[in-house]
Parts: sequence; C-alpha cells; structure tokens
Amino acid sequence: MKGQLIKQHRKFKDMTLEELADGICSASYLSKIEHNTMNASDEIYRLLGERLNIRLENLNEEFDDDIYDEIIHWHETIQLKDFALMDQLQKRCHRKLQKNHNIELANLYKVVDSRFRVTKFKKPLSKKIAKELRDVLSQSSNEYRFLYYKTIGLHHFLNSEYKKAINHFQCAEELMEKLPNHDSELFYHFSLTYTRLRMYVESNYYANLALEGYQKSLTYSKITDCYMMLAINYNFLGVYNVAERLFQKLLKGSKEHLSLEDEGRVFHNLGYIYSSQEKYSSAMKHLETALELKEKEGLSTVSTLFLLAQTAFYTAEEEGSWEYFKRGEQEADEREDLKYKHKFYVLKHKINETTQEDAFIKKLEKKIIPDMLLLNEYNDYKNYLEFLAELYYERRMYKKSSMFFIEANQYKSAQIKDLF
Repeated sequence: MKGQLIKQHRKFKDMTLEELADGICSASYLSKIEHNTMNASDEIYRLLGERLNIRLENLNEEFDDDIYDEIIHWHETIQLKDFALMDQLQKRCHRKLQKNHNIELANLYKVVDSRFRVTKFKKPLSKKIAKELRDVLSQSSNEYRFLYYKTIGLHHFLNSEYKKAINHFQCAEELMEKLPNHDSELFYHFSLTYTRLRMYVESNYYANLALEGYQKSLTYSKITDCYMMLAINYNFLGVYNVAERLFQKLLKGSKEHLSLEDEGRVFHNLGYIYSSQEKYSSAMKHLETALELKEKEGLSTVSTLFLLAQTAFYTAEEEGSWEYFKRGEQEADEREDLKYKHKFYVLKHKINETTQEDAFIKKLEKKIIPDMLLLNEYNDYKNYLEFLAELYYERRMYKKSSMFFIEANQYKSAQIKDLF
C-alpha cells in the first residue's frame, strides 16, 4: 500500500522515477517499492516521504468508516448546492485526512473535491486536476470510477463539449449498476445535456427517471428542476399545450421553490409558447414580465429581448421591434454572445426585407450556419439551413436549395450517430 501511495503522489507531482529516487535509492529499486514487490527501510520511506511532502513512516492505512461517511455526506450537499455546508464539510474532510492516508479515502476525497470546485465555481477542471483524477482511475473502486465519470462529464458540459459529456455519463451509468444506490442527479445531468444537444425525446426520458428518484426522496427543489426541464423540452418539441400546463403548474404549485431566475425562465418560455401560437398579446405580456425579473436579478436579458423584438416584428409594431432590437443587439455585443449577435443580424435583415441581398446570403451560408453548428445550437442550425434553402429556392437555384433542405433533414440522425 505504501508503494501505491508513493507512485500516486509521484505522478501528482509530475516526477519521474529518476527524479524521486535521486540521492535516495536507484530508480529500479524505487520501481519495485512502488509495485509493492519490495519493502524498503524506514529511513528510505522517510526520505521519499519528505521529498513528496507526505508522512510514510507513520502511515495510517486503515479505512475509516467515519471519514467515508463524511465524504459521502459532503457529496450529497454538493448535489443539493448547499454552499455553506459544502464549504464546512470540505474543510472538515480535509482536516481528517491529514491524519489518515488511506489511498481509497484519499482518492475519494480528491474526486469529490473536484466535483465541489466544479459546482462552486461553475468552471471546468484544470488540466492538472483532470490528469490527477485520470492517473488513479485504473486502481480505484467502482464508487470512485462512478464519481470520476460523472465529474468529468460535468467538466465537459461546462466546456460545451456535450457529446463528450454524454459519453462520460454513459460510463457512469454502467458503473452505477454495480453500486447499491441509484443517483438521480446523473439522470438529471443526462437530461440537461441532451436538451443542449436539442435531443428532446432522450432528454425527457432521463428527466422522468430523475423525477421518479427525486419524488421518492422528497427533494422538492430538484422535482421543480425536472418539471422545468420537461416543460422546456415539450416547448421545443412544439407540444405547446403540455408545455404550457407544466409551466403554469410550476407557477402555481411550486412557486415557493422557484427562484426569481427560474420564474423569469418560466415567463420567458410561456412567452415563446404564445408567440409560436400567434397569441402575440399574451406573448408580449409574459416576455415583458420575464425581462423585468431578469433585470431585477442582474441576469442576461439578451434572449428575452430577442423574443420581444421578434414578436413585435410579427405584430407589425416596427417601433417596438426596433426598441427591443437595439437593446438586445447592444447586450449581445457587450457580452460577446456570438449566437445572439447572429440572431439579431438575421432579424435585422428580415425587418428591413433585405434577406435576398448577396452579402446577407453569403454571411448566412459561410459564417452564421457553421457557427451555430460549432456552438451546438442545433435548433438554430436546422432553422437557418431551411431558411437558406428557401432563399435559394426564391432565386430559382433549385439544386442548392435542395442540398440545404436535405442537410437540414439529415442533421438529427447525423447528430445521434456521432454520440456512439
């Protein structure tokens, strides 16, 4: 066990066998120590420990159930985003592991601490930490491996690498079958990632699995999250009556569990539903409420401003459309939001009736559509392909028109194929 710990910490510090062994023993002798085929003297262990900044001579290799329970409790608070308790348990677990160097507990702490940082700072892991987690994967328990794949999946999600995220969540799901408890959060992360990929049927499947688990544990905040996910998916699937019922249920039955941010999302999505059904008066009312809530929370309003500008355009309220357009375009520029910079560009040409200009068509084909694909904005990617096809059809360029219609129809199957 000492050899395994030495090897683990040597790799963490990016040291070669020769660098660690220098002046203490030969590299070949150190290799045998690391593989537990030879026990060294207390003096060699002391010197190796000093170089690695760990205490090997008094190593406590016993598995401490209390520390294990504390780490698992810490992970549960991370899942619930109880930030105050998360911080407290992180310090407590770290303090206890200063006196206990059990490798399994040390590894478990490391992967939960990585998840802690991902959740607290909403940023992907550094290359160094990702490497440290990967280096001990082969020699770790199924529980560590499960948490590793889930955490790395979240890491890729935060990097907008949604297909990589799904692949890691799938590895976690396979490992979960070997563990005593199912993790509803994994199903929720599946659902959220599939929604980002605009794969709404798959997302709904996992959202329902997550919802079932959270209902059993009476985790009300997460139940609300699942209903929100299902409503958004039905919205994008065009099943507006179901989506509307779910959003209204959230406003009435789960109001006490809705943050102002989530309430803003509900009103935004209801505005989208009503606009899609050409109920423009109701759409404007709900979108304006969403805008007010987002402004109160200091959140980005660019998506709501876009829908307001677009809905005003549909109602032929040109003055109102331009007012929201200018505010939204300015915010998109300030935030360097490429998606909405493109969307406002297209909307501007629709309002000005200049979509047949060569410069617009060239930018749509060569810049906007490829960017939407790179941004994983598959819904806009598909819609803009169809719009481009229609523009070429109007120009009687039927071959090009057909090519883009075909590409729009094939994107879904190609997208799913890429996941496997």
